[in-house]
Amino acid sequence: MLIGDVSFHAAPYSAWRSPLRQTLHGSGERTEREIHMKKLSDETLAKLRKGGVWIPSPLALDKGKKPSEKWQRLLTLYYIRAGARAIVPGAHTGEFSGGDLQIYWSWLGLIKEMVAQYGANGMFMMAAISGKQYMKQAELAAKHGYDIVMLAPTAFTKKSDSEVVQIFRDVASVIPVFGFELQKLVPGSREFNYRLWERIFTIAYGAKSASFNTYRSQIMLEAAANSPRKEQLVLVTGNDDRIVSDLRSVFPFRVGSTIVKVGYAGGLLGHFATDTYSAVRWAGAVLRAKEGRGWDLPVPERELAHIVNMCNGALFDAKTDFANSVWGVKYRLYSLGLLPGPYCFHENGRKGLAEEIDRAYSVNPVISDRAFLLEHLQNMKREVGIQP
Repeated sequence: MLIGDVSFHAAPYSAWRSPLRQTLHGSGERTEREIHMKKLSDETLAKLRKGGVWIPSPLALDKGKKPSEKWQRLLTLYYIRAGARAIVPGAHTGEFSGGDLQIYWSWLGLIKEMVAQYGANGMFMMAAISGKQYMKQAELAAKHGYDIVMLAPTAFTKKSDSEVVQIFRDVASVIPVFGFELQKLVPGSREFNYRLWERIFTIAYGAKSASFNTYRSQIMLEAAANSPRKEQLVLVTGNDDRIVSDLRSVFPFRVGSTIVKVGYAGGLLGHFATDTYSAVRWAGAVLRAKEGRGWDLPVPERELAHIVNMCNGALFDAKTDFANSVWGVKYRLYSLGLLPGPYCFHENGRKGLAEEIDRAYSVNPVISDRAFLLEHLQNMKREVGIQP
């Protein structure tokens, strides 16, 4: 399922408009690269372990539903300046690049270039891969020099557990890999049993838990606690219905004669894809409180949990089983001046959703980036060429 030894001849920016070109070489026999799993450097693993706020980046589209390079640059610069640890192209909030490998390739290059130019030393490069093209996407991420890819369950729909493990091995032969469990409402989701997580954790460097189910999340956490590689595993939450609770909690498990405690180092959430400057600060406060370093926000922890969940429920259109979850994120970004409109490949919002999102974010400034952007947005727009 590999795409072979591929040469791509597209510049990071101009590739938004030029066709993807590739040249295949060789007989298709397995190479040394494909046999051995790729490993993260100690330095990069340390960056992952710092956790924090990881962004599943939306794809900036214009009114004609075409990728907009300038607006994508603005969005990426915003995430960097807001303090994100990683900006992940190819995920759900980016509508999986519309299934277009040319868009995916160009998007990878743009984010890599922006992070290299503006990013902090603590950032790392992660991309999401999914669906039937997961191996081609893994190859592209590796060619762009990304550190790691997150493998979505849509890559192994209807596969047996042994086949799932083999897919993880195949991806890891190209680039280090990270696991991901989705909620049942998302097409392509599957339940991960304990034994499957146990086998995945012999290969992956951790996982995102987004089952929206406490009991399924506990299975993943227990498998991590029991893993011989637990010191290398990084766990992040994607559970939109309990973000603050997940980040704040410690999860103890009996392992032999000892109690092993595990927890989420951070989050990789669509919720973090907007109002990111504020998210970095309140999420950091939650993680510091977990370490016993006190509470340094102007709102109590339980009140924060309610505000975050309320915003997330509106943002992801939870009332209609997440039918407009991408549109909601993009609407909020548009209302902040970070996108030209809430343009999506497929979603169009619904009556009243914009007002619900506006109300939720007006409850408390602790979760809003309006003040931050009032000070910095015009300068960022000038930097990326959106306005003089």
